[in-house]
Amino acid sequence: MMPLLLGGAAIAAADIGRRIYRHTQLFCPSREPAISWSPADYGIPEGAVEEHWIDTPDGEQLHAWYCRAERPVASGVFCHGNTGNLTTSADVIPHLLEAGFNVLFFDYRGFGRSTGHASFRGVVADGVTAARFHDTIRPKELPSVLYGYSLGGAIAAQVLRRHPFDALILQSTFTNLPQLTRFLFPRIPLHLLAGRDVFDTLRVMRELRVPLLVLHGTHDEVCPCWMAHRLHDAAPGPKRIFAIEGGLHKDLFHRDPDTLIWAISQFIAELPHTHPTLALEGPPLLEHWLDSLLRGARKLLRRKLPQHA
Repeated sequence: MMPLLLGGAAIAAADIGRRIYRHTQLFCPSREPAISWSPADYGIPEGAVEEHWIDTPDGEQLHAWYCRAERPVASGVFCHGNTGNLTTSADVIPHLLEAGFNVLFFDYRGFGRSTGHASFRGVVADGVTAARFHDTIRPKELPSVLYGYSLGGAIAAQVLRRHPFDALILQSTFTNLPQLTRFLFPRIPLHLLAGRDVFDTLRVMRELRVPLLVLHGTHDEVCPCWMAHRLHDAAPGPKRIFAIEGGLHKDLFHRDPDTLIWAISQFIAELPHTHPTLALEGPPLLEHWLDSLLRGARKLLRRKLPQHA
């Protein structure tokens, strides 16, 4: 009996450790903007942005900007990284608009002005919610592109399993958590706490059925460049990869914006008119029931709280 109890306790402790590690290492949200909540402060042209509040199935609200190019050739959803909020990456928006890329920037739950608290299931569900909302406002004649940066690339890969897009762009994205953890903490066996099934981007690439563009820096100090090549090689194709010489994890658009704009523009121009995708997966039935209960509870609570300023 005692060995069973000790074994059960060890399993429970390991599971708790995994959950704590994932939450503390993966999500570093901020409620404060990088500069302000004004799009103009990030070089976004006046009149190019629509502000939106997106309701999630489980009762949260996601803050979002939909930015429209003057001559759009594609429209997409941008999944940002694990730190800050949508303003942390907002300086990328003018470059995307220059490439003719309409883009929906949004904050996951717990980030920026979005409600709730970040979690693995939550941020993926938020990506799906943003994707569905994007389909209601984007020009239907344009290809729909999912763009993920860093952790946002791993989130985007999971979103693609639940919602169709015409193409996928991954910037500075890792293969999976165990490999990333081994790279960041080579002398500590933290990869044992990472969990192989969480944010396994490499697995999704092997099943990918849409065109892929991989953007990465050769000197990325967080997600090494060999991860970009492994993701690219795993995808069946069509696919492209561009490595920015000397590029770090966060400076690609500062270091060589012209090459990135050209790469994105060429990628979009060559997209096929068909709409292949992965076999889509729906949320588990229990998750659907819980979402319904939470949605009702949060709506009741929100009626008693002041509205957004």
